[in-house]
Amino acid sequence: MILITLRDTKSTPDDILAILRDEHRHQSAYDPGADPDAVLTLDSSIEDWRIACDLVGWRQLAAALNSQWNLVVPLSEWKELLTPPRIKKLRGVCELLSASSRPKEVVIPLVFGRPCPSAGVFFAVREFLERDGADVSQLSPSSLISTYSINHSRVFEQDVSQLAPGTLPAIKIMNPGYERATGFLTLAMLLFFCSAIASFWLSYLWIPFLIVVFVSAAWVNHVARHSHPTSVTFGELKTIRDLCRSLAAGIRT
Repeated sequence: MILITLRDTKSTPDDILAILRDEHRHQSAYDPGADPDAVLTLDSSIEDWRIACDLVGWRQLAAALNSQWNLVVPLSEWKELLTPPRIKKLRGVCELLSASSRPKEVVIPLVFGRPCPSAGVFFAVREFLERDGADVSQLSPSSLISTYSINHSRVFEQDVSQLAPGTLPAIKIMNPGYERATGFLTLAMLLFFCSAIASFWLSYLWIPFLIVVFVSAAWVNHVARHSHPTSVTFGELKTIRDLCRSLAAGIRT
């Protein structure tokens, strides 16, 4: 089979920004903590980015970025870029990721003498899923996205989406267990605040409800770590073929 490389150049800071903005777009579709109205630019502050994407503190964020982008950037270097968050800009993060990350290559076959981007994207999607531990022996263009997206949603939200940022419809994740747990935590916090007010007349009434809040928070964290969503979809895209055609239409050549 004859292969050619579709993309083999280093990502620019603008490319990295497009990826971060796309991650924010997908996250806003299912995470109530994210701000869907936020517009990220290279001049956005780190604080603006963290609020827009409901991100953790700088230490955990640094570790997450190293893991996501397969980097070994020292914590001291991340601290310099991420703190103080009101002053430091997203530009610094994008420049570091641009200089340190390896480009994602899509190698596409020549079909009857002509390049076929959809086939190249299919091979890339298969490789991403296989790296994440998926059994791709039965993967074909007619396979349903949902067959793989439920257990490998991160692959689609990050790796696959990064092939052509902004191209895929916003991800929609349904996780009833996590939603019920979050609702229970909200109720527990409401009861805690009500009991704290009532404690002016009934001493220490707030203590048992504080315990309930801590237990609820631990439960929500456990559910978030161990439960799988019931569905992960991308708009009207149903099959891997639909996904590959959509990405191939928007990929940078």
